[in-house]
Amino acid sequence: MLHSVNLRTTAQRAVQRTLGTVVGLLLALGVLATDPEPVALACVIVLLEFLLEYFVPRNYGLGVVFLTPLALLMSDLAAPSPAGELVTDRVLGSVLGIVVGLVCALLVVHDRAALRVERALAACTQASGHAERSLAEGSGPQLPEVQVQLVLAVVELRDADDAAAGELWPAGIDPAELAAAEQRAYRLLERLHHQR
Repeated sequence: MLHSVNLRTTAQRAVQRTLGTVVGLLLALGVLATDPEPVALACVIVLLEFLLEYFVPRNYGLGVVFLTPLALLMSDLAAPSPAGELVTDRVLGSVLGIVVGLVCALLVVHDRAALRVERALAACTQASGHAERSLAEGSGPQLPEVQVQLVLAVVELRDADDAAAGELWPAGIDPAELAAAEQRAYRLLERLHHQR
């Protein structure tokens, strides 16, 4: 949950973790209810591991659906226990983890988010100015380098603004100024593209 860029994405992951854990617990209970033999349980674990590795990079919530039964079934394979105990332990652990994650996200204020936006805005403005001068001078060999610098600056501006937008305290920069700087950079990128 804490592998997030701001409070908003941490909260989204908390919801995904909760829903994924509930569905995963139901899946684990279904498997445990069949009282599988160790070989069958090992095959289910391998399948769950494959599904976990496939889905986690694509969708955290779906990944948790497979992570939860995987953890429970591996515990059961190592030391068989009643399903109720396994589920209770997993529920308590998940609830504790979610609460601690949310509290940490609330307490750890990303006070550098506003500073990052200010720096990104200044860098984007500077790169745009450099691009305008290069276009006016028609410096052909330098144009690709100018284009790369402008691309990096506008991507950082968007990323910094997105990260700051999910914090409790806004960055304090006029959104119209950010939008204008971004639009200016994209117009210049289009012109640079046509100059090549």
